[in-house]
Amino acid sequence: MSIDEIFLSQIRSIGDLAGVFEFDGETGYFYLYEMANPEGKKIIGSIRVLAGMPDFEEEDVMICWDKTETRVGLHIRGQLWAAFDANVRAAYGGNYHARSRAEIPLQIAAYFQSTGKPN
Repeated sequence: MSIDEIFLSQIRSIGDLAGVFEFDGETGYFYLYEMANPEGKKIIGSIRVLAGMPDFEEEDVMICWDKTETRVGLHIRGQLWAAFDANVRAAYGGNYHARSRAEIPLQIAAYFQSTGKPN
């Protein structure tokens, strides 16, 4: 599989913050963006998700906000791999490896599992 790049985003409904996943052909990061900041200063948080070629396609990646829109998560193949708490700017997870699990506190992961699927 050869993927040149992936870029996905999900903006919070009030339009102020976004969760953004970017793979540039070498590394993949999940970012928390402040939409009102000027270009070059939008990234307010980052989590390294992977280095090297991914074993997934763009359609395997989803970004979603929890029901309260205070946390945004990156799901790969339906599993939560990275998350931000937008209120306190805390970052969780990253370091994707196939056939393993992300290190995200259970109380954070629970916000995305309340309905049995990502929101």
